[in-house]
This record gives sequence, structure tokens and C-alpha cells, in this order.
Amino acid sequence: MDTKIIIRTGLLVLSFLLASCRPQNKSNAVSGTIETDEVHIASRYGGRVEKLFAQEGDALKMGQIIAELDAAELPARRDRIAAQLAELEAGPRPQEIAAAKADWESQVAQLDFARADARRAEELFAQKTISTTEHEQLAMRANALEKNAAAARSRYDLLLAGTRPEEIAQVRAQLAELDTQLREMKITAPSDSVLEVLSIKVGDVLAPNQEIATLLLTNHIWVRVFVPETWLGDIKLGGSAQVSVDSFPGKNFVGVIEQIARAAEFTPRNVQTVSERIKQVFGIKLRLDNASNDLRAGMSADVTFPNARNEKP
Repeated sequence: MDTKIIIRTGLLVLSFLLASCRPQNKSNAVSGTIETDEVHIASRYGGRVEKLFAQEGDALKMGQIIAELDAAELPARRDRIAAQLAELEAGPRPQEIAAAKADWESQVAQLDFARADARRAEELFAQKTISTTEHEQLAMRANALEKNAAAARSRYDLLLAGTRPEEIAQVRAQLAELDTQLREMKITAPSDSVLEVLSIKVGDVLAPNQEIATLLLTNHIWVRVFVPETWLGDIKLGGSAQVSVDSFPGKNFVGVIEQIARAAEFTPRNVQTVSERIKQVFGIKLRLDNASNDLRAGMSADVTFPNARNEKP
């Protein structure tokens, strides 16, 4: 009988010892779900999907091509405008300038003869040798040739001055616009990311701004948790917390507090008493250090605030 009592006593003591060795839930820990930022990429211009360079689940580097679209009319239009720009920048050919100068000089020579005829006609008209009609015709011919010579001189001066800078700037702007459209034909990753969803196939015809893929920015992974109002005095922006996940028991990740909500949630309609005020919770967003690439969006995480008061939310 004494032996049975001793055995029972020993088992009771052992159970207490085992219970004391079990990990206890920390009262300054809360739970949340890990999330990551997403980017929905598209081309601002339409086109047909010609090639795909990545698949769902691929890890992408910044600038890596995901898909290439085809718009056959764009290269031809760019070549035409580039040729037009080259022509404007080169300016008039020497032969054109020489021809304009020869035309001006010819007009000046004809004007000299017409002026001489007009002076003789003036003398003859004074002597009443020619009629009024002949006198007026010679004077009008001189005036017309004077205007023609002035117009020829203007054309020659314009060719010497070359192309107007405004015309060149306008064509350059058209060329830059086409270059932008051609760059949009290649869809690239804006930063290091993971291709989560690829929404297109080769041969698809896309409208402008139609979503092509969803990317996960694994370099910016975070968790949002809710803490009681009484903890806010011990939690500061830029402070750190310990984060653990079930996939890696015993391993702690560092979380940096980057946002504290300014408004409470789950608050009673009328907060009158102290017991009601401590039921208010505030959202806390922590940026996680995922250099090891172990954390994934959707994981459940326990966040421990070492300096927080030992009160459960």
C-alpha cells in the first residue's frame, strides 16, 4: 500500500514538472498574417503578345523582360519620322541655296533693266513721245520685278538661315513619343519580385492599360497585428519586435514598426469606463527582414513586443 502511494505521489510530481517545462503563451504577443505588396503591370499601349520570357512563380530581377508585344506599324512610323528629323537637322542642300541665289540675282538683273526702261519712258512721256498707257506699263513692270526680287531674296535668306529650331523640336518630340511606345512593347519587372499571376498568352491582343501580370514585391514583406490601447505607450515607430512562424519553430525574425494606426478599432459605441477603454485595439504594421527568403505571404505569425505591458488584448 505504501508503495502505491509513493508511485502516485511520484507521478503527480512528474506531471507538475512537465507542465512547468511546457512553453507558455506570452501575454505581450499577438498574432497576425504576413502580407506583401503587389504590383499590377500593364502596357500603356496595345499590341499583340509576341513572346513570353517568364512563367508564374519565377523570381524576377529589376528590368527583366516578362513579355514582348508587337505593333508592326510603330517601327515604320519611327523610321519615317527619324528620316524627317535628319532632313531638318541637315538643312537645305548647297544646290538649293545656289539655285535660290541664282534666282535672286536674275530677278535683280531684270529689275535693273526695268528701272532703266522706266526712266527712259519718263523722259519720253515728258516729251509726249509715248502714250500714257506705255508709260504706265513700264512703270508697273518695274514695280512688279522689284517685288519679285524681294521675294527671291527672302527665299535665299531663309535657306541660308537653315531649318527653324521649333520645327526640329516638334519632330524630336514626335520621335520621343514613338520611342516611348516602342519601350512599352517590352513589359519589364519594375523591381525584384516574384511573378504571381501571368494573365496573358502568346497571340493575345491587348488593349491599352490591360493588366498583364501580378508581381509580389518580396523585398517589402510585412505583418499587421492589433494591440490594446495600453500598449501604445511602450510601442514606438522604428522600434523592433520579434516575429515567429510555425514553419520555423524556435527561429525569430526581426520586425520594424513602420506604422501605428491613429484610430482605434473594435471600439464600443460609447466608451465610458476604464474597463471598456482597454478593449480598444490599434493596428500595428511591421516591416519584416526577409533576407533569408523564408517568409511567405499568407503565413500566420506571432509578434512579440518585448517592452509591452503584460496584458492580453
